[in-house]
Amino acid sequence: MAKNEKNTDEKKALPSIQIKKPEITKASVSEFFRKYIRVLKLARIPTKEEFWKISAVAAVGIVLIGVLGFLIYLIFEYLLP
Repeated sequence: MAKNEKNTDEKKALPSIQIKKPEITKASVSEFFRKYIRVLKLARIPTKEEFWKISAVAAVGIVLIGVLGFLIYLIFEYLLP
């Protein structure tokens, strides 16, 4: 019975978490869209060279993650039966 009492004491000691919903007002929505439009005005279309560099880096990353996953598969399949 001492074990059950300990569990109930531990449960009581845990803090309660309260999540407040953000207040959505006309001003907050207006501010959000103002910031969003500002970012869109600053953004520009990348040049072909920038696009190809970004694409190449992303492709290399995807290949590396695939190779790493395959190596992990081989280790678990053949070295650790």
